[in-house]
Amino acid sequence: MTEAGSEAREKLVMVIDDERTVLQALNLLLQMWGYRVIAAESEGEAVERLSALDERPHAILADYRLREGRTGVQAIDRIRTEVGTHVPAVIITGDTSTDGIREARARGLTILQKPVLPPHLQAVLGKALQGTGGDPSSDPSADGPPARGAPA
Repeated sequence: MTEAGSEAREKLVMVIDDERTVLQALNLLLQMWGYRVIAAESEGEAVERLSALDERPHAILADYRLREGRTGVQAIDRIRTEVGTHVPAVIITGDTSTDGIREARARGLTILQKPVLPPHLQAVLGKALQGTGGDPSSDPSADGPPARGAPA
């Protein structure tokens, strides 16, 4: 295992997506990279799984649109409140509405537009975990839709 892989193994990543196939694919991909994963289809399920584990995640990946009219931004806010600390987070979305993107950016979240290529996701997640922010190609002050998931 590479040094990066052994560092990943120590990191717990929470993934929230209401599309089961997307959730399963992200779960598998992150595990292949060496991360420990908590996967949930809703905000409520994420909080339940986190409570049962009694450990805070090192990062959160959340789809923007979730069940019951909830958003990934709301889920991230709730998880941060539950664990009592700031957890680096990334929103992955197919939504191009500027209001949703503006809301996420206002909270300091990195936005990745679907489809996201695995190498780009890996780089953004690694930067988020290092505390250096997320997507180097996204401009937090921009009002338009985020850059596609292709590497720069």
